[in-house]
Parts: sequence; structure tokens; C-alpha cells
Amino acid sequence: MRLPNRLWWIGVLVAIIGLVAPVSAAPPRNNIINVDQFGDAKDLPPNLLSDEEIAKIDRLQNGASYPLAISEISPDDTTVLISSSEGFAFLDITTGDTVPIDTTVFDIFIPLPLLGFGSYSWQDENTLSVLAVNSFATSNEDALVALFIDRFTGSISAVTVGIPDQNFGFVSVAPNLTSWLIVREPPSATEQAAVGAKPFTVRHTIALPTPMAARMNRIELPARVQRQVDRLRQRRPDLIARFLFQQPEDGSTVEVTREPYNLFLYDATTGEERYLTSIPYASTLLNDTWTSDSARLAISFFGVPDAEGRGFYSGSLFSEEIYRDLTGNLPPRQNPVIQNNNTYVIDFASGQTQVIRPDPSLGAPILEAHDWAPGGQSLLIKAHHPAYLKGRTHPVYYPRFASRTSFRFYDRDETGQFRWTKTFEHPMLSGGDVAFAFSIADFVSPDEIIIRGVVGSNRHPYYYNRVSGELRNLADRAGSYYNVYATSSSTRQIIFTYTSYTDPPDIFRLRWDGTALYRLTWQNEELRREANLRQDPVTFTLRNGQVRVGTLIQSADAPFPPKNVPLIVWQEGGPNVPMVNQWMANVENPYALLPSFGFALLITPVAGRHGYTPAVYTSLVDNSNFGQIDIDEQAEIVQQAIARGWTAKGKVGITGCSYGGYFVLQSIVRYPDLYAAANPQCGFIDVITEWTQGATVLSPYLEGLPPYKALNEYVKDSPSYGADKVKAAVLTFHGTDDFLPIVQNENFHLQLVNRGVPARMVRFVFEGHGLGLQENQLYAAQEQISWFRTYLK
Repeated sequence: MRLPNRLWWIGVLVAIIGLVAPVSAAPPRNNIINVDQFGDAKDLPPNLLSDEEIAKIDRLQNGASYPLAISEISPDDTTVLISSSEGFAFLDITTGDTVPIDTTVFDIFIPLPLLGFGSYSWQDENTLSVLAVNSFATSNEDALVALFIDRFTGSISAVTVGIPDQNFGFVSVAPNLTSWLIVREPPSATEQAAVGAKPFTVRHTIALPTPMAARMNRIELPARVQRQVDRLRQRRPDLIARFLFQQPEDGSTVEVTREPYNLFLYDATTGEERYLTSIPYASTLLNDTWTSDSARLAISFFGVPDAEGRGFYSGSLFSEEIYRDLTGNLPPRQNPVIQNNNTYVIDFASGQTQVIRPDPSLGAPILEAHDWAPGGQSLLIKAHHPAYLKGRTHPVYYPRFASRTSFRFYDRDETGQFRWTKTFEHPMLSGGDVAFAFSIADFVSPDEIIIRGVVGSNRHPYYYNRVSGELRNLADRAGSYYNVYATSSSTRQIIFTYTSYTDPPDIFRLRWDGTALYRLTWQNEELRREANLRQDPVTFTLRNGQVRVGTLIQSADAPFPPKNVPLIVWQEGGPNVPMVNQWMANVENPYALLPSFGFALLITPVAGRHGYTPAVYTSLVDNSNFGQIDIDEQAEIVQQAIARGWTAKGKVGITGCSYGGYFVLQSIVRYPDLYAAANPQCGFIDVITEWTQGATVLSPYLEGLPPYKALNEYVKDSPSYGADKVKAAVLTFHGTDDFLPIVQNENFHLQLVNRGVPARMVRFVFEGHGLGLQENQLYAAQEQISWFRTYLK
């Protein structure tokens, strides 16, 4: 295009200036930064911290290994199988010595536990065994093998195990690897599949997605083994589907049958197959447990509401069973969760079966087979108690939102039947079974169990004797104890992985009386010393008289109590997810991250969290409490911290992801003068949108009523309608592929920008709910640290 004569010289002048003047990057539009690790590297934002600080972040986030025991202890009480990024090995629990396992066998044979099914079992004092899938199988005859691992050499041998035929699915496998509970599709299902009808089963989402901390804290595999597992999932989904029938795909998805189906006992040694029982329509597996001699199996199923329902992220629908349950409008006699809850106690040799069902009384708990006592004469059953919420007519049975769990002892009587004889109940079992809060109890003798539950933020092991009633905490320090395994009653020890806000995980040994603590692995000691952190327990008495217990994390050389320091408060996702004391340094869980850069981090479970009582847990959604009670408790705690001189106005920040992101946004809307800076991440922001388009379970549970009946309440509980009240400087993180719509958080951010409130948004391209890529975690940490340094003075 030709320029008019009077304008040509302007173009020349611009060109000349461009030759001599430096080019400066244009400021990001609306202060929104895109981070795309799959795009051109030159388009990535520049680093915000020094190379030294970035290297420190990298070590904190990626330097920890996660050693875990993954088998029972050997019959001679000396050896256990462990895994970590360093590999698989047998650990001598008396000395700490290890024998590495040759995992090249896993290039072909993938142990079923690595796919989420079954377990490792000792065949004798020297040999550990496990079933494995042949990645290169061409027929039924070579699809499955038994692996035998020598504890002294780490060598592995394989023996082919034939499976019956194609119309077959595993439900449970005994420790001897040859006694199986299997399922067969009814003939009608096979015929329908042949003509393209719906399959016999359907994957059904029953809970919210797994929090980032849970995804990052799963069993760690060596990189080579992880690649083989991933490759098998991609190449042979048919094999996995057959072997993992009704096994949870993850923490939120189960497989549900579309019609009744038959269970059979199968002996892999003889090929004998015997009909056992039929399972009702819309049932799914809850749990199974075998006696150590493989003679008896206890297995539990429960019903799934709306098994033929719509997608999980399709909003709420009045007529659905799940909606009626969560809002307290589904009578227990009509509730499939409890009505289809059956526990089968099976004698494998005879096929004799006893069915244990929930009590017929109103409000009976869901029952789950949990563990057998040595000798097989006593069975432990976990009870999931429904939530009685104020303002709702009927109890809520949805498993995630149970008010508490308890453990019931069933003893075998003279007729051979198992009878309920005793119950263990305790506040540490408050709340539903969700990530990090799974209540666990294992028999260590016929009358003694080791229990794990949450008190405050600590997940400790407790010894309980059901005869004497003695209960004692075995832990001598704050933190969490995972993968607890016990030796026999002759040596009376447990081994476990210990971790805390200030301690990356390692494996320890301890006696049942809480003495003789001994460290067995030292994989993360160098990282612990480099982080050099301290944690101090703190308590706050609220105006209503209730006490909240928390933890203050600081650099080890910082004084306690602190004096006038920048203080950041953090809340977990969820809701109803515990705030467990364990090592994490990602931006969503910055326990070791922020304190390593000079910030005091205060973590305090409030209303709606595990660690207190069932009443505190359910109070989040009693009547119209949601959106206020936990937000107000946190604000009161911050006000007390200021009054104590720990910090001051203008020095308080707040951060969290998912429900934690909601908590951040609702807090700065509800208390605009209390928080100086905020970092909401992957935030849930609009309860109305969630009700109409989001998860089918969340808004009905939180609010109890639809927005048509409580519009003002929904608006008050949604931060998206309160952006005009915000005064805090806000740094927002969100993934473009998050199931929580990024556009809602962008609109909130834009309102702040338009009002002149300091605001910055980082969009992580292709990330979902939380940041999975190490590169994105590393950059987000720089953003988080820089933001709080800038706005907390």
C-alpha cells in the first residue's frame, strides 16, 4: 500500500529509530502471562529469581525420594519390599541393609500391584511372589504369570498361570496366588456386546478429582519401570480391563455393573470353578481381605447412585438419587448406597458364605471388610457413618462425605458364623475416607490392632488392645506415618515411612510400646538438612470456645514465637480434605517452599476438616454455614496472630489451590482489610455455575438447596460476585485445561485490573487441576515467592 506524501517521512523516521533504539518487551496485556512449555522457548517468561534461588527451589521440589514399604514383613520378621525412585529392594529391618531387585523382568511382566490390583505375598521366608501381566501376551495361556522374587539375590523367576477364557474378570486374588474370586458376564451382556449395545460395565465417577498432593505422593517407581507401566496401559487396555475388573481407576472412579452378575470361586491350580453368588445391579467393589493362609475371604460391595446417570461435570439434577442423597431428601430405605451394601464372608474350600449387611436401624453405616486377625477367627469391619446435617431431613450416605468411621470386631462363634462383638470409636476417625485421611486398622495379634487416624494435622499410629481397652499414641513427633507394617507378636515392631512439614520421607522402625525408634533409610537426609526448617505447634481458642490446633513453619534459626514477621496462611483443597503434616514443596502445598525463602507459614485446620470431631467436620455445611464458618475461623486466627505480635497488618498473605483457591478468594472478599496479598490457585469461584454446569455432587452438598430457593445465599457464597470488595494484591494461577473454568478466574482478575488493584494472572497452557510439569512448578514458585516479597512488607 502506498502512503500519502505527507506521511512517508514518518515511516522512515520510525525505521531509523528502530535501528538505533533498544527493543523493549511489551507489557503483558491485562497483566496476564501465558506459560506454554510446549511452545517456542523464546516465548516463555523470564526468570524472576537468581540462578542460586532457582536451583534451591528445584532441589526442594524435585530432590526428595519417597521410599515406601510395599509388602508385608517376611515370616521371620526381618525383611520387607520397598520402592522409591532409586528402585525396588528388599530392606533388612534389623540392619537397614538392602538387596536390589533386578527389575529388567518388568520390561515384559508388569506386577499387578503397579496397576492398582492385588498385593505381594510371601510364599516362605525367602520368596516373595506376585501376579503379573505379560505385556506381549497373544492368548489366554500366556497373559498372566506368577513372579517369584528371591530376597537374598533379588533375582526373579516367572511361571505362566493360565486363565479360564475371555469371559473373565478378576475381583480378588488370595495370597497363595491360586485362589481367585472372578466374575463372568451374563450371557445377555455378551450377546448385547456382539450387536454393539452398551457394555456390561460403566466407569462411574463418585468423588472429586484427586488433589495435587495425593497425585504427587503416590507410590514412586523408577523411571524405567514407570515407562513400562505407562506403555502397557496404552498398548493393552484389553488386558488391564480384564484383570482390573471393578478396581478403582483412581481415587474418584469405580466400575459399576449395568445388571446383576455372578461371582465364582476359581482354583488356578486345578481349573475348578464354582458359582458363589450374584451381585445386585449398580454395585461396585468396596474392599476385600483374605486370611494369611488364603482359606477365607471377606469382600464388600456398595451401591452407586445413578449408575446410568449423566456425566460427572454436567450440573445438578433434582430427580437423581445422588442429588436427593446429598440434599438429605433420600430416605435410607430408598438409598442404593446402603441398600446394596453387602459383605460376603467366604470359606474358599467349602464355598460356605455368610452375608453381613448394615443394621436395619435408621442411619446404619456402610460396612467394609477391612482385615483378618492372625488365625482367621476374627474379622475387622470398617463402618462409614452417614452425615446428619442440620437443616436436612435424611442422612447423607455419599461415601466421601461420611461424618466418621469406626471399626467393628466380628468373632467366629461355635456355629462358624461371625458375630459383631465390639466397636472401636475415636475422634481421630472423624470425617470421610479421602486422600491422606483413610482410617486404617490392622490386626497385629488376635486382640491387638494398630490404628492410623488424623488428630489436628498429624497422622499417627495408635496401639489398641480390645481386651484391656488400652489406647496409646506410638508417635513421639509431629508428622505422618504411612505404609505401616507389623512384625509378629514375638518381636512386636512396626516399620513405616515417616514424613512431616519439615522432614522429607524415610523409613523407620518402632516397637509396639512406642520405644526403640530406629531409622532404616537415609535417602533424604541431605535435603532435610538443606531445608533446615522448624515447626511449632500452636493453638487458638475461638470466640465460641472451640480450640483450633495448627502448625507454624519457619526457618530453623527463626525465633518462636515470631515477632512482626511476614506471615502466610494456607488452606488445603477439598472441601473436606485433611491438612496432613507431610513434606511438600510444590506451589499448591508450599510447606517447605515458602519457609525456605523467609516466610512464616501458618497451617490450621478449621471447620470442615478432619482432626477434630464429627460435629466440627460436618459444621461446614450445617444449615447455611458454607462460605462463612471456615472463612471466619481463619480470619479470627489471623487476628489473634496479629494481636500476639507475630505479624502485623500489611504483612499477612494467603494461598491455596482448588477449594483452597476458593478459600483464598472468599477470604479476601469477606475480609478485605485483613490480607495484604493473595495467591489463589486452580480456584473454585462460583457456586451457581458449579450447580448448573459443574460436578454433580459439590453444590448440592455445600448448599443443601438449589439456587432457585436460596439465590442470595449462593451469591454471598460465591467470590465471583465480590470482586469490587477486594483490596489485597492478587496473583492467580490456573491451568487452561482445568475442569474448573479458567474464564471465571480471568473475569475476576480483569475486574481487579480495571479497578486498579494490583493483580497478575499466570495461565499455564495444557495444565489441568494443579501443575503437573516440573518446569511449571519451578516457574510458579518464582512467581509465588516474588509476589509475597513484593506485597508483604
